[in-house]
Amino acid sequence: MATESQIKDFINRIAPCAVNAYKIVGKVLPSVCIGMACVESAYGTAGSAKHNSFLGQKVGTGKTATKYWNGTFFKSKTSEEYTVGVHTVITDAFRSYESMQQCVLNYYELLNTKLYSRVLAGVNPQMQMQQIKTCGYMTSSTEVNSVIKLIQKYKLYAWDNEVMYGEEPIYIEPTKNVKYGSKGDDVKWVQHALNSKGYHLKEDGICGQLTVLAIRDFQERNGLVCDGIVGVKTREKLKA
Repeated sequence: MATESQIKDFINRIAPCAVNAYKIVGKVLPSVCIGMACVESAYGTAGSAKHNSFLGQKVGTGKTATKYWNGTFFKSKTSEEYTVGVHTVITDAFRSYESMQQCVLNYYELLNTKLYSRVLAGVNPQMQMQQIKTCGYMTSSTEVNSVIKLIQKYKLYAWDNEVMYGEEPIYIEPTKNVKYGSKGDDVKWVQHALNSKGYHLKEDGICGQLTVLAIRDFQERNGLVCDGIVGVKTREKLKA
């Protein structure tokens, strides 16, 4: 089992690779890539790491996503969960890489192919993870939740914010309630605060349906009254 020091070191090494790949290839949020790498490679402590394989890409037909993969591979045992709760150990061929960056670029390349067309850009990590699972990247019934928990625990969404918003904008905390139909910098403060918690809203200063849905989701997750209105208590939680 990886130590806390090993976990933080691995995240610090792979996060810049994910950010760079996002800028080159796009769509998959860096936090999703980082979280999946943590799970797939046991924070870089799994045997696959010596092959620079951190995201469990299998060879497959060998004809898909080959720009960032030179055709080398290794064989290893892996546990597949074709039926929920039933684990089957098989031996399969996995792609090997010359570097961590090459592995991450190939992951992004793969998830931008037609096979993963159902994985959408501009949505939150929870949705992207579920879409990746639906497209068949993994058979595990627990990986989606495991990755989301890691994203929240280690605040991996900070890497998403870096590539999506660049420099930190400065908004003044509202002194009045923000609700559906509100407009202006008060709404931008709320949207930016929600984005810092892992949401991915356009900071346009308009409190529309998507912003209200994010507010309600945040309130529900934090034991607040789920009314979609940002008052004093919700603002305090957003600042925490």
